[in-house]
Amino acid sequence: MNADRFASDETRCGPITIVHADEQIIVIDKPPAMLTHPHRRDPGAPTVVDVLRRRYPDAANVHRLDRMTTGAMVLARTQEAAGELSRQFRDREVGKRYLAIVRGHMDDAGAITIALEQPTTGEQVEARTDYSTIARGRVGEPIGRYEEGWFTLVELTLHTGRTHQARRHLHRIDHPVLGDTKHGDKNYNRWALAKTGSKHLYLRAIELSFRHPLDGEPVRVRLGIPELWTVLLETVGIKGAPGIEGASLLR
Repeated sequence: MNADRFASDETRCGPITIVHADEQIIVIDKPPAMLTHPHRRDPGAPTVVDVLRRRYPDAANVHRLDRMTTGAMVLARTQEAAGELSRQFRDREVGKRYLAIVRGHMDDAGAITIALEQPTTGEQVEARTDYSTIARGRVGEPIGRYEEGWFTLVELTLHTGRTHQARRHLHRIDHPVLGDTKHGDKNYNRWALAKTGSKHLYLRAIELSFRHPLDGEPVRVRLGIPELWTVLLETVGIKGAPGIEGASLLR
């Protein structure tokens, strides 16, 4: 795997890392604060597709990550690849795993199956997020109404793709993601900002698995974590946690 970083030349976003590229697909590590595609509320904001097309004019998105979420994304370079990858996402054949740092100490493992409201229609739709705790940490200082701070580094598997699913599900079970300005805990968010000096949503698409559209062979992308995460995890006493190794791509 030959990772390649190139700047987006946008001050609000970090560089995009190219994890893999061939004639059919591009796999990237998406930086924070970058939209996947244009949004009517911020039409001039940089997007993944716009930036990538400076190097790969044929790049087309087939799925999305929230603006502040970082991590693994796959893009298509041909109509055939776009159609096949879109089908895999639609038929829930793509494996999606996330890492999150959340408030509180979570159980070792479990499933969140709370139905979520569709933003456009208001309809309640099924949603499932499985979780597995990697490590727990704490700090002996008050945060908001809590006498000390408790934290969990957790891995999430999304079986459905609802809007803000991971963030909303974790909020609903009282373990909001650090840095989440919409569904999070403002006191924990301020604490994290003070410790790292950076506003950041601690939710990362750490793994993506799918079948290559050319030959149907399985592809598994696994990313590491940014330095900012390491700083925060060490602050709460989590060092060298398993399952957060550097980037890899297996075929």
